[in-house]
Amino acid sequence: MRVFVTGSQGRIGRYVQAQLEEAGHTVVGFDQVSGDEIRDPAAVRAGAQGCDAIIHMAAMLADPKDDPNAVMHVNLQGTWHVLTAAETLNIRRVVTFSSVNAMGIFIGESLPDYLPIDEDHPCRPGRPYALSKYLGEEMCRLFTRRTGITTICLRPPWVCFPDSYQRIRQRWAENPESEWTPLWEYGAFCDVRDVARAAVLGLTCPDPGHARLLLCADDIITSGPASRELAAKIHPTVPWRGGEVYEQQPFRALVDNSRAKQVLGWQPRYSWREQA
Repeated sequence: MRVFVTGSQGRIGRYVQAQLEEAGHTVVGFDQVSGDEIRDPAAVRAGAQGCDAIIHMAAMLADPKDDPNAVMHVNLQGTWHVLTAAETLNIRRVVTFSSVNAMGIFIGESLPDYLPIDEDHPCRPGRPYALSKYLGEEMCRLFTRRTGITTICLRPPWVCFPDSYQRIRQRWAENPESEWTPLWEYGAFCDVRDVARAAVLGLTCPDPGHARLLLCADDIITSGPASRELAAKIHPTVPWRGGEVYEQQPFRALVDNSRAKQVLGWQPRYSWREQA
C-alpha cells in the first residue's frame, strides 16, 4: 500500500513511518521540515497523488504560547485539505490523529463526569487546541457520512517515548507531588510504539465507517498507588464506575481502550511497570 503521511518527520511521525515500512508499505512523506505546507490544498493534493490511504498527523500542538488563530488555521484547514484530497483522488481511508484533549477533560479543562473515561463521555473542549481537535473529528464524521470514505480518529493521551520512563521516575523522586501537581491526567499514557502500530492497523482493519478511538496503555503511570486509590485521592467527587475489575487489576488504566482493541485489532504492548 502506498501511504501519504503528513507530519512524517515529527517525533511520532518517524515511528509511524518506520512501522509502515516494516509492514511493507511505501511511505510518501509530507512535512514542514521538508518545505511542505499543510495549509496549501494544491500541495496536499499533489503529495497524495497515487496513494491508497492517508495518515494525517500534521498539526500545531497544545502550546499556550501559540497564536490561537494559527492553531485553528493549521489544524482545521489542514484536516480539510487532507479530506478533500482524499475525495478528489478517490482515496478511501484516512487515519487522522486527534487527541484526548478533544474531550475537554484533560489539561485541567474540567473534571470528568465519571471514571473510568470512555468514548461515550460528553465532549466540552474550550481551549483552541482541544476545540480544533474536536471540530476536526466532527469534520471527519460528516465527511464520512457524505462520501462514504472511512475516517478513523485516534485519541492518544500523553505519548511516552522509550527515554521518558526513567526521566519521569527521577522527577517524581525529586518532587513526589509532581505526579499530580499542577495537573493529574488520570495516569493516562501510551507508548509511541503502540501509538504508531494503532495508526498502521487503522489502514487495514475492517471498515468501521467513522470511528473515534481512545488509545491508552492497559495500566496507569503511577509512583505506587493503585488506580482507584489515586482517583479517590485526586478526584473524590467524580462518580466511580470502575467495577470489580479494578480489584483484580488494581493498576488498570482509567481511560478505556477497549473500543480501539475491538475496531483495530490492537493490543498495547508496553506497560508502565515493565518499562519504568
